[in-house]
Amino acid sequence: MNKLNKTQVALVLIVVILGIGVFLFKVPQNMKGKQAQTQNAVLSIAGSVGAVNVSGNSFALINAKEGKEVTVKVGNNTKMVRLVFPFDLKNPPANKTFTPERKPIALKDLKTGDQVFVRASEPIKAGQDVINPIEIQILP
Repeated sequence: MNKLNKTQVALVLIVVILGIGVFLFKVPQNMKGKQAQTQNAVLSIAGSVGAVNVSGNSFALINAKEGKEVTVKVGNNTKMVRLVFPFDLKNPPANKTFTPERKPIALKDLKTGDQVFVRASEPIKAGQDVINPIEIQILP
């Protein structure tokens, strides 16, 4: 009887281990579409500022990759920062590491021609506005 119990315990352990393996490594069917969307989703866009509409809390971004214009609507939670380097970009120091300073700015500080990087929480789709992005970085 003692041997039968050991066999049963071993069988239960194998089933439990297999169940855990299936649970950990198998993506549920309803998540496959969402996972594929997230993997192929574009969550950032870079380009230059075409025009600023302070009263409309937005600006036009000319996409660097395609040259198309996208409207970026700034939300209350959108962080806007200007990246500032501690040296002249045309004459960088040799063998020195650095972290750019992040200075908070407002929409009114944006100027036509500024190079920007916009990071969104939702996928950015062609031909659609970027609404309430997480962060806007003004590049040097």
